[in-house]
Amino acid sequence: MKKRNLLFAAIFAMVTFAGLSVKAQDSVFSYAYQGTTLYYIIDSNQHARLVPPLYPDMYYNADSTESSSWHGYAQPQGDVVVPSSVVFNGTSYPVTAVEAFAFYPCDSVTSVTLPASVTFLEHDAFTECSLESITMPGVTEMGEGCFYIAYALTSVDIPAGVTSIPAWCFSECAALQSVTLHEGLTNIGFCGFQSCPSLQSVTFPHTLISIGHNAFLFCTSLQSVSLHDGLTSIGVSAFKGCSSLQSVTLPESLTTLSLSAFQGCSSLQSVDIPGSVSIIEEWCFNQCNNLATVTLHEGTEKIAYCAFRECYNLTSINYPATLKVIAPFAFQYDTALASPLILHEGLTTLGMVAYGDCKSIVTASLPGSLGEVSAEVFFGCTSLSTVTIGDGITAIGEQAFNHCPNIDTFFVNCAVPPTVGPQSDSTFFTYNSTVVVPCGSAEAYRQHTAWGLFSDIVEDCNVGIPETNLPNFTIRVANSSIVVDGAEGETVRVFDISGRQVNNCGLPNGVYIVKVGNYPARKIVVTR
Repeated sequence: MKKRNLLFAAIFAMVTFAGLSVKAQDSVFSYAYQGTTLYYIIDSNQHARLVPPLYPDMYYNADSTESSSWHGYAQPQGDVVVPSSVVFNGTSYPVTAVEAFAFYPCDSVTSVTLPASVTFLEHDAFTECSLESITMPGVTEMGEGCFYIAYALTSVDIPAGVTSIPAWCFSECAALQSVTLHEGLTNIGFCGFQSCPSLQSVTFPHTLISIGHNAFLFCTSLQSVSLHDGLTSIGVSAFKGCSSLQSVTLPESLTTLSLSAFQGCSSLQSVDIPGSVSIIEEWCFNQCNNLATVTLHEGTEKIAYCAFRECYNLTSINYPATLKVIAPFAFQYDTALASPLILHEGLTTLGMVAYGDCKSIVTASLPGSLGEVSAEVFFGCTSLSTVTIGDGITAIGEQAFNHCPNIDTFFVNCAVPPTVGPQSDSTFFTYNSTVVVPCGSAEAYRQHTAWGLFSDIVEDCNVGIPETNLPNFTIRVANSSIVVDGAEGETVRVFDISGRQVNNCGLPNGVYIVKVGNYPARKIVVTR
């Protein structure tokens, strides 16, 4: 028997079950029905309860860790039908409950049919039982682990009267393929369907409010999850390791998306997280290897530690204006993430290594509300070319841009140069980039211990130049020259950042102003 059940076995004789008076259980008696002999007691309500023959004790061999509630008795076999009533001492009693370990570990039972009079299944009633199917039309309450390791059970229809799936209820049911849940069910408890590797489909009712911790942990055949409005909570590791899960629908009512909820769902391709979820908890979508698109909404405030780490195929994610915190390692190793990293004012924390080794990010715009750029935040971002540092950022941590060999331009909108980690910490990988600073600030940067190592520091004295394409014109860079497509007949002039007109040929790296005819000027960056 598994460790979990050994605990129950040890205390089994000490338990007084709901509705059962010790004085009423004069003796366990047998009753034969349709060729099967089962065992019962009569409780204080004058109801019969199906029990194991060794009730209230259990055979347990400490040397072999073998245990059984049927040791020395002939176990039921085949298709077992439980009667709606039994006769004891000449009186008929309705059968209303199946007690703990009643069928443990009956390894020759094929199916069990319960009468409508049975409303309660005690904990571990069918633990390690070989039944393939169960009919239980009247059941309204089930105890913890009542089908724990029912290894041959293939499908189950939970009666409409059941409002909660208790802890461990169908845990480790290796053959379980489908589960039908009815309206009225509000909760799926801790480890309710944990480690059911054959489970392919679950119909979730509209009345469901919460899914508990580990509820579907390692259900490796589960392919889709569609959850409805009314659900408020998804527990820790609820769908962790569901490696076949391809689609998830999360409702607007959801407020709690717990840590590791979808960790390791390696077939999941996209997810739309409603704004009602203010925090995407730690490891939530970590190691979702095929996750390509994440959609966030206004209302989300925090992306926690490692939330999307090792999502190797993630290419696109939007950042809502309500986002305040991106925690350390949140997107580390997301090597396909290529959408422009544009973070809004209001973001106060961008944790260390948040985008470490995101090798496809080309542009990053950091708001001044951050105050500080954390250590190693872009470490190993080998495609990073343009970085905008917002006014208000006062410090850049050690190795923040180390191993970023292709950064061509830093737009630093800070009149006072931000402090930089000690030189030995290699905050920057190269000093060949162009640093564009506010008008009148260049000398302060040139005199700075770290910023002064950049050979190309230029001032941006043209505030307010639009960054969008001109009407019907496309401006691009080709062979270190600026090309304007669709401007036939118009005069094209190119100016450097100081406003001096330059020859538009073999331009060095830097920021330039393009004037097409009498249209508004446009700022453009030349990189090689």
